[in-house]
Amino acid sequence: MVQILTSPISGIVRDHQYPYATLWINGRTVTIEEILHDREASLSPFEESTFSFIKEWLSGQENFQLTTSGSTGEPRSISIQRAQMIASALRTSEKINLQRDFTALVCIDTKYIGGKMMLVRCLTLGMRIMAVDPVANPLIKIPVDKCVQFTAFVPYQVSSVLESKHPHLLNNLDKVLIGGAPLNENTAAQLMRYQCEFYETYGMTETISHIALRLVNTKMKQPYFEVLPGVNVSRDDRGCLVVTADYLTGPVTTNDIVDIVAPGKFVWLGRWDRVINSGGVKVMAEKLEQVIETAFHKHNLSNRFFIAALPDEKLGNRIVLVLEGVQISSELLNAALASLKSAVSAYEFPKEVYSIPEFIQTETQKVDRIKTLKGITLHSSLK
Repeated sequence: MVQILTSPISGIVRDHQYPYATLWINGRTVTIEEILHDREASLSPFEESTFSFIKEWLSGQENFQLTTSGSTGEPRSISIQRAQMIASALRTSEKINLQRDFTALVCIDTKYIGGKMMLVRCLTLGMRIMAVDPVANPLIKIPVDKCVQFTAFVPYQVSSVLESKHPHLLNNLDKVLIGGAPLNENTAAQLMRYQCEFYETYGMTETISHIALRLVNTKMKQPYFEVLPGVNVSRDDRGCLVVTADYLTGPVTTNDIVDIVAPGKFVWLGRWDRVINSGGVKVMAEKLEQVIETAFHKHNLSNRFFIAALPDEKLGNRIVLVLEGVQISSELLNAALASLKSAVSAYEFPKEVYSIPEFIQTETQKVDRIKTLKGITLHSSLK
């Protein structure tokens, strides 16, 4: 049985109704009526998936098939109930105080749970929908005469806005969810300059979008994730997070290693399947990447990177650093690695640096490390 919380917004949309007759998408106004009767032509794959989901939702469809990202195993198709999606939307609304008179910008892929849940929040809570194809900087697509209060970004979009000529556009927003991949701390530090509330999310398809949020800026910023109402977390014998919620059909066991600092509050440490055994010593790739990120930031090295393991006769696996880009400053790289050497153990320090012109990404804009590793070339060996 799925239990639904009372909405914190008075006048929650019921019986498949939506208070607006139109939505704005990619520069044009589209009527809901045209979408429901398949009379509005889709001009992009994003528009096709957006129109399709809106039609299904407003027609009262009760079950939705989604494909998992593989966060808890091999990608697979799962069925999610309408009531579960409504419950998730209401918990988010209660947690961050979404308002019915908000305009929400949908700018992440609506084929996947993150984009679909942005639409569900709008359709359930009665927020006005604006939508643009997923691009690096969606905010430049918004006309100056239109205001947006709420949106969701992937980390790459946040970084792109910050590095653009118009980062001040972030101050036009009220609340932003950031999900799909971990947010690095240097980006989070830059967000402290803005008054908008930025929330890093934790969740996956199996948990029907996020089940926990972390406010990363303002004087109320948090060092930990805090769960939504009705959600409980524990750890299995690997130290990985187990999620239970009154709107989920059962526990969801993840591959994410966490430290539970208090009931309902946890710190994400890294992926269990990215722990590297090198010479009998377990190295947590994400923790090492955080240290490298700090060294790179200190020496103004902006190339994207990740830590990987390659087979080694003596160590079993050796730690290597994979950099994106063909123009890498040897001076900056050497300075960053020199400072890194004093900050990590000999087992953690990369044995080699590899590079590739551009990282290969998944459809959800995550770095596909396996495919990327197939195209790397040796940049330098380290001692």
